[in-house]
Amino acid sequence: MNKQDTYFAIFVGALTAAATDSFPLLNLINCFCCLGIISGGILPIWLLSKKLEDRAFFTTPEVIHIGLSAGLVGAVMAFILQFIVYQFYGNWQVEWLTQALESMEDLPPLWEDLYYELQKPEYQGFAGMAILIRNLIMFPVFTLLGSFLMNKFLIKRSSK
Repeated sequence: MNKQDTYFAIFVGALTAAATDSFPLLNLINCFCCLGIISGGILPIWLLSKKLEDRAFFTTPEVIHIGLSAGLVGAVMAFILQFIVYQFYGNWQVEWLTQALESMEDLPPLWEDLYYELQKPEYQGFAGMAILIRNLIMFPVFTLLGSFLMNKFLIKRSSK
């Protein structure tokens, strides 16, 4: 397993996590416990496991390196992709939520407050810093989880 293979696998995992978090409709996969982001940790371990010659699974430090690297790179990639999506579609999440609230006949009082809050100008822009911080926290955690899950699968498979 050489560095070029490792970097490529990390890039593919990061791109998978970023795409499943950034694009409308594709990001619905993350409703299932951040499954898209977790897959960003599963994929590099799976790709690299095919390159292992002397063993069937990775050591814990290798898994941590691969999982965290995919998460950090994926967080930055998702931020960039989300900005691009914002440039094309605007703040589509807020617009979708506002339209859903408008279509309801009777709004509960709390939801009515939310509807008026969403009309404020500060919710119409790109919340870049909040998105970046969220990504930098969430992505490494879930890609690391995916990497550990895939390595555990490889360990169980090798023991049979």
